[in-house]
Amino acid sequence: MPKPTTNRTQSYTYRDYVTWDGPERWELIAGMPYLMASPTPEHQRVLGELFVQVHQAVAGTGCTVYMAPLDLTFDPDDRTDTVVQPDLFVMCGAWGHETRIVGVPSLVVEIISPSTATNDTIRKLNLYQRVGVPEYWIVEPDARILNVYLHDGTLLRWTADYHPGNQVRSTALPQLVIAVQSIFPS
Repeated sequence: MPKPTTNRTQSYTYRDYVTWDGPERWELIAGMPYLMASPTPEHQRVLGELFVQVHQAVAGTGCTVYMAPLDLTFDPDDRTDTVVQPDLFVMCGAWGHETRIVGVPSLVVEIISPSTATNDTIRKLNLYQRVGVPEYWIVEPDARILNVYLHDGTLLRWTADYHPGNQVRSTALPQLVIAVQSIFPS
């Protein structure tokens, strides 16, 4: 199938998404395609450090940490209209994992850049809120801030921002404690 148009008039499904040719990375949110920019070296360095620390913290707990590029859907139906590739996410308990991960993560982390800020802070925040992600972190490498949002049963609410010199302890994964300065360059 040809690549999607981004004219916002045609809606797509996961079934369409898997047919798109080319090296580009796409996400679908409520049927609308969003082209993902290639990450920067700084983004990847922060992601790598977070992956190592989260992986060490959840080892042996029955949880698994994943990082992009990897498709995540919240519904096993191929007609679902939403597929995202979070920078990092943690799955606990039972979930589907044949060609993509299917389920609701315990923790999702997005590392924002100027090109992804709107998606991460508005579209994905609303999506993760709607599907019931219990904890969402938005990392801002340029500002050296880690923002934590917790689901209160209705909304994902911003609860705190953490800076170098602070430690962040996950609510969803209490064994996960990260010194914020360790994820940012000196």
